[in-house]
Amino acid sequence: MMGTIAEYPVESAAVSRTGSPAVTLATAVCRFEDLLGATAADRLLEDAYAAQLEHMAAERGRAAQMPERWESPERVLRAPALAEAVRSLSAVVQDMLGVAAPSGRMGYQFVMRNHQPAEGRESGPIFRACVDPKGGENGRAVSFVYTLHRRPREFTGGGLRIFDTTVRDGHPACADSFRDIRPDHDTLTFFPASAWHRFQWVSCPSGRLMDSHFSFEGWLA
Repeated sequence: MMGTIAEYPVESAAVSRTGSPAVTLATAVCRFEDLLGATAADRLLEDAYAAQLEHMAAERGRAAQMPERWESPERVLRAPALAEAVRSLSAVVQDMLGVAAPSGRMGYQFVMRNHQPAEGRESGPIFRACVDPKGGENGRAVSFVYTLHRRPREFTGGGLRIFDTTVRDGHPACADSFRDIRPDHDTLTFFPASAWHRFQWVSCPSGRLMDSHFSFEGWLA
């Protein structure tokens, strides 16, 4: 494993603020660049192409239109090198995030994002907001996203936005402050599973599978 860590200091978290007097807690993030190295990452990307084509053909037929987004369970595309890297980093990541994942369980799915047509968008960028329903002490403790794409990158968007936490009506809530994580090839990002996060829509003019945004999205518990 050839990963290098990219730091995201707490003081850089507040990209936008509302001026509200409510307390805001910055979400900790760990990001590792050049995780697997060029050879292993490119091999995994090629495996992703092949597995995705086979899975889509079986489910939709070869003449079907390219979907905007496609999820494949772990059994469709296994990534032992990535799983080993995630496990090797697990202890230090838990220390850095201040979150415990004591069971040692891990899971992931493979996700392809292609082109979102302009007519399907509202004004301005559209995001698919999601919160891990099993986050926190009762289940999944850490989320991770590993990104792959061909070089040069043939899509725009696809960034991961991770929000801070504030308090509304006495309960934790999604803050207006956030940090944006670039969808760089061979990059692995960890963050608490309880954090609010969302992906930017991908614009891929070619519509080709090989030009898509690919990611492994998983968790530690």
